[in-house]
Amino acid sequence: MISKNQQNIRVGILGVTGRMGQMLVHASIQAGLNITVATGRSGTPCIGQELGTYLNQGCLDLIISEDLSEVIQNCDVVIDFTTAEALSRHLDICQQGKKPLIIGITGLSESLTQRIRVAAQTITIVHSGNYSIGVNLSVDLVRVAAQLLKHDFEAEIIEAHHHHKIDAPSGTALMYADAIAEVRQKSLSDLAVYQRLGNQTEPDPQRIGLQSIRGGDIVGEHSTIFFGHGEQVEIKHIATNRMNFATGAVRAAIWSVSQAPGLYDMKEVINFTPQ
Repeated sequence: MISKNQQNIRVGILGVTGRMGQMLVHASIQAGLNITVATGRSGTPCIGQELGTYLNQGCLDLIISEDLSEVIQNCDVVIDFTTAEALSRHLDICQQGKKPLIIGITGLSESLTQRIRVAAQTITIVHSGNYSIGVNLSVDLVRVAAQLLKHDFEAEIIEAHHHHKIDAPSGTALMYADAIAEVRQKSLSDLAVYQRLGNQTEPDPQRIGLQSIRGGDIVGEHSTIFFGHGEQVEIKHIATNRMNFATGAVRAAIWSVSQAPGLYDMKEVINFTPQ
């Protein structure tokens, strides 16, 4: 059921002509939000079917612009699934306009990650490697497994995505790896082994292996495997549609407008706390 408060939320969607942009438009419409701002690359031949349908429904408050700074005051929250290159400027604009920002961009540099932390001192930011409810549940399952299996089980994470995905390993794979590293009370940089080639050193049961596969149109598959003596435990998540990412991001946008400035992730949004 759509609440009256949701209908009053004005959302800005960046990169509406992209695949995730279109999904975000659809998810926002389904949630009853008022899309008032949309941005896209210059020279884009069309604004997309979902947004076109939205316009044809008489939603005349929508402003389409190439520059977020020109329209930032016309929305209450911004959702950004564009690129790392564009994110730094979007952070500046949202800070100046005092608007919450939902970030769905992965593969960020440490300097840009630090930039997000600084911006979160003055505005509300939700940043997650994956906005799927199922993924965030499975991250908690991985954390519990790591706690119970301890150092007797080695951990390997295998992820597969479509051939257009730029970053590797995926932000989601890093979420699983971070959960295991946290249980083992070490930083991921001390434990991670990325791919393997040539002669291998003596195995270390504390190490966390991360392997990436790219090909075809795979939306997203992640397997976290714990290998013991004579047995293995696998926790797997398969995404068959990007819509679950968009729905989660819109849920985060609705949640963010009533939160104090700070840096949050989907665990706070869905308020899932294992007993």
